[in-house]
Order: sequence, then C-alpha cells, then structure tokens
Amino acid sequence: MSDEVRDILSEIGYNLRDCGKEYRTKPLYRDSDNPNVLCIQKETGVWFDFKTSKHGSLEDLVQITLKLKDISDAKDFISKNFTFEHKQIVKEKIRDRKLFNKKNLDSINKDDTYWNNRGISSKTLSNFQCGVMTSGKMPNRYVFPIFDKMDNLVGVAGRDITGKHQMKWKLLGDKKYWVYPFKYNKHHIKEKGSVFLIESIGDMLSLWEAGIKNTLVLFGLTASSKIKSILISLGVKKIHICLNNDSNNSDAGNQAAEKIQSQLLNFFDDHQVSINLPPKNDFGCMTTSEILTWQKQIKA
Repeated sequence: MSDEVRDILSEIGYNLRDCGKEYRTKPLYRDSDNPNVLCIQKETGVWFDFKTSKHGSLEDLVQITLKLKDISDAKDFISKNFTFEHKQIVKEKIRDRKLFNKKNLDSINKDDTYWNNRGISSKTLSNFQCGVMTSGKMPNRYVFPIFDKMDNLVGVAGRDITGKHQMKWKLLGDKKYWVYPFKYNKHHIKEKGSVFLIESIGDMLSLWEAGIKNTLVLFGLTASSKIKSILISLGVKKIHICLNNDSNNSDAGNQAAEKIQSQLLNFFDDHQVSINLPPKNDFGCMTTSEILTWQKQIKA
C-alpha cells in the first residue's frame, strides 16, 4: 500500500522524505519552502498540513494539488493510473482533555511577595492572571492558570511558597496539551520569529523580566507534539533550546536538550535550531544583567 501512495504522490509532483510511518514534504497546493510541514501517512495517504491545519484523504490531496474541479475527478485520476485501494482506518478513541472550572480561580489572592523577593516584579506577574491559591487542591501555592486557544482552563501550575513541600511545583491537568504562555505572548513570538524553549515558569518569568518574552515552557525535559506543531505552524525562523544547565550535576538538561534538538531537526534546518543553555543552573539564578549578557553572546 505504501508503494502505491508513494507512486501517486510522486506522479503529481511531490518530492517525498521517508520518515518511518509517514512521508514529509512541502505542499504544492500553496506557497511554502518548508519541506517538513506536510505529513502524509504511508499506508493510507491521509495527510495533515501543520501550517494551516488542513487535512484530508489522498483523494483530497490529489484534488487540491492538481486543482481538479471535483473529488470525483481525483478518484478517476487515481483509478485510471494506479491500483490504490482504501485501507480501512480504525479511529482510536480520543481521550477528552480535562477541563477545570474557572470559578476555582476566584480563590486566588494577589500576593506577589514570593516572586518579588526573587526579583520578579508585580508588573511582570500581572500579565498571567496568577496569584496565591487560598483553598482547593493547591492551598498556599502561587498558581498560574493555563488556558487553551478556546480560553478553556486546561491546567494549573502551582509553586510552593512555604518551603514545607518536597514538590516545588505541582501540576494539575495534562501538560501534553499545554502551550504556555502562548495566550499572553503569541504576538511576541510572531514579531520576533524566534522562540526560547525553557523548562519552567520560573525561567519564563526571569526572561520576561529581562524583556525576553518569546518563550514556551516545556514543564520538564521533553517537547510535546503540541509544542512541535505550534512551532511548525508559526513558521519560526530560530529555536533556542534553553533547558537547565546541569553540567555540574546529573547532566540531564544537557542530554535532554540534545534529544529535543534531534527531534526538531526533522522539521527545521540545522541553522534554525540551537542549544543555548544558561551559564548558571537556570535563569532564576541569574540577574537581569547576566541574562542580557547571555542573550547578546548567543546573538538572539
């Protein structure tokens, strides 16, 4: 089946790159120089355009590529020239994302003392609808609500401010769906055409305080499929991977950065993805002056 899909796509002009269970190529139905933005399943021909979110069957792709009037014309083209047969697609049940009640945010107290003492101004914090939770599942934690593009509350990240909890950060929700703080900095990323991938909200706040607002938080050491698709759809020109510098400890951040870089190079050119770890353990350990010096050194 995969040979038939490949032959059909090659016949209508696609230069395909083999990526295991799928092909990657640039779309011929619109202007694009990105050779990885169009993903086509080998077995079925089902495709997805990461830039536009357009998707469909193999016949749909043939139709829009050849600019045919009707889908039946695409089916005729395939049947007359190839022996392609549809493979039945068994759809997996998609687990619904958990949504939280926004009324829970009513118990947030706007007390920025914890972050102010760490060099983060209330002006910076005012961008993120955050504060100290006084009840619920995160009492005495400074919480950051996480919203999706429909403004649904899909998660909450809470920082312990008492020093009594072993777990500094507590996360509620499924972080694989999170793109944070995209609600608040989408225009900054588009304006700069670049993004800094960082581990935590604490890193994000320190960078924001220094005027670096084009960031995305990974909430750990891996880049989710959601994050990758956002990067592709935005067409960013430069990605800086800036995980914690653990060279004096476990080296976990360094190794994770290399893994993320390897993954992103499936979608971006070599010069577009770089590893730029902070000179200290993380950005929260750095002053604004030190962050700006680092930014200048990496020419970001």
